[in-house]
Amino acid sequence: MFQNARFVALLALMAGLAPISIHILLPILPEIERTFSTSSGTSQLTLSLGLFAMAISTIAYGPAADRFGRRPVVLFGLTAFLLGSCLCFWSPTIQILIIGRVIQAAGGAAGMVISRAIVRDIFSREDSAKIIGQMMSMIILAPIFVPLIGAFLSEIFEWRSVFVFTILAGIISLTFVICGYKETHKLNPNRNFFREMSTAFPILLKNPSFLAYTIYASFGVGLFMTFSGGLPFLMQNLFGRPPSHFGFFIMLIMTGFLIGTFLSTRLTPKLGIDKMITFASGISFLSGLSIPLLLFTGFVSPWALFGPGTLMAVCHGLSMPNAQAGGVSVNPAVAGSASGLLIFIQMSIGAGFAQIAGMLPSDNPYPLAIQICVASFLAFVGFCFFIKKHK
Repeated sequence: MFQNARFVALLALMAGLAPISIHILLPILPEIERTFSTSSGTSQLTLSLGLFAMAISTIAYGPAADRFGRRPVVLFGLTAFLLGSCLCFWSPTIQILIIGRVIQAAGGAAGMVISRAIVRDIFSREDSAKIIGQMMSMIILAPIFVPLIGAFLSEIFEWRSVFVFTILAGIISLTFVICGYKETHKLNPNRNFFREMSTAFPILLKNPSFLAYTIYASFGVGLFMTFSGGLPFLMQNLFGRPPSHFGFFIMLIMTGFLIGTFLSTRLTPKLGIDKMITFASGISFLSGLSIPLLLFTGFVSPWALFGPGTLMAVCHGLSMPNAQAGGVSVNPAVAGSASGLLIFIQMSIGAGFAQIAGMLPSDNPYPLAIQICVASFLAFVGFCFFIKKHK
């Protein structure tokens, strides 16, 4: 029943609701600013507060799913996502829109956390990496195509129509859970939700294996956010390229990641999770080092950043599903808590790297190149240190 493409696709949609709600918002931010006659900083709150709501809510969803079961918690989250989307569509003021975005993002985060826990409930540790790799291959399509969908909808209709798209995606996911998903987690009525919050996280944070997978996954996301947060400004101010060129190059990186996740589903069963992460993160680090070397030799071009960046994306596509699967597999009894904590740390570190990248000089490529090297170094060395400590 579970091992079919439709099940994986529906899980991917459920996990991708939050990323979809973020990326579809990007092209309509100027329209929101003009509609409500507000500042760009205020309109940006629809994005930043949504990200903050997602990060915080992932902490609660994991223990709740372990205590009450996957099904009721994900039903709650998807319902909140739908209500938030409807509120965004109706919003008469910017304040209501921001509230709707917070509710939408917090609800969508349930799918991010619980979809991975569902996979771990059903499949073995090695098979989980394969299934999560398939899911991520589908989820990665969101940052490639969803902004284009948002721009298209806003031009043909108006900016509120993008929330019709999120409403439809939420309805499909909710219907799948109601009609096609039965509880996969063995409930223990003696478990206490609040005790889970206070005990599961310290246990996980003391586990070297969990730290290894989380550190790699978090600084891997930090690497992607460095590209996303800093390169648009370099492309415009240093290289004099239009936004469409950045869109082409970022699509190249996302395609590299997609190729990596595709290869991961075939190579991981042969090599194992830990060897795959060690190998891929090492190649990624060496690729990152090549960026400042290329710049130093005088090759100051977008290709000096995006060429190695694409290879790094392939490497992280190979290893990121393994890190996700490894993180939720260290203690199956608290797989939901592990998934929530891992995603929270990922998003927090990724947001920090994005903020730093946006503050770097936009006419000098070296600071951003150094940050790329730092992110890839911490991902590689952090994983190797803690996985060796575990063994």
